Parts: sequence; structure tokens; C-alpha cells
Amino acid sequence: MTSSTFPKAKRVLLKALSAHQIASVAITYDGEGDSGQIQDISAVNSKNEPVSLNRPVKLAMYEGRPPTHYCCLREAIDDFAWIMLVEYHGGFENDDGGFGRIIVNVGKRSITLDHKDRVTDVVNTTTEA
Repeated sequence: MTSSTFPKAKRVLLKALSAHQIASVAITYDGEGDSGQIQDISAVNSKNEPVSLNRPVKLAMYEGRPPTHYCCLREAIDDFAWIMLVEYHGGFENDDGGFGRIIVNVGKRSITLDHKDRVTDVVNTTTEA
């Protein structure tokens, strides 16, 4: 993936979400010890009612590649989340890892990534008396 992957993926995903009358999407993720996963994806319409993400979609989120046939919109959102995480927090799954939430606001055409890194801190003191 190149750095141009994210802007295109964002445009394509926002267009698809709008076409499915989705107002907002919340994605949570977590990773550590060289393993990371998208934990939950939920979507609501403009009335804040849950929206099913089980409809198949065909989206071209990657530059220079043909459109991908996703089994469902949930799978496409999952793919997008990984694109965003690689762009902004690549390696979040390594060592102590990191976790967070991605909020997609379709009407405002904005995406907020609230990420937290886990850090093990070591303080060493050597005293010679």
C-alpha cells in the first residue's frame, strides 16, 4: 500500500456508506504481542437506528487494483480500518500494542481515530556508594 491508498479508500468508503443511508460507523480495535484485530463494527442511520452491514458491495479502495467484491459492507469497513491503521499507527499490534476507536461521520465526511498505545516503562537506577 502506498500513502495514496488512504485518501482514495476514505472517499470510496464514505460514498458507499452514504449510498446505504448510513450516518455513522464506530469501529473498535485492539492489538498486542504481534496480533491485532478489529473487535467491533456498528453503524447507525440518521435516526440513530442500527443499520445492517450484511449487504455485499463492490468497492475500489486500492489504487491500481480492480474493485474488490466484499461479501458484506462489514468486510469492506474492516478492510478500510486496516488501511487507516497502517497509515497512522502501523505496528499497533506489536509488543505491548495499542487499541482504540475509529468514528466515521458520513454527513461531515470526517473520520476520527482515537488511538491509545500501551507502554511498558522501565526505570533504572544505579547507585555506587
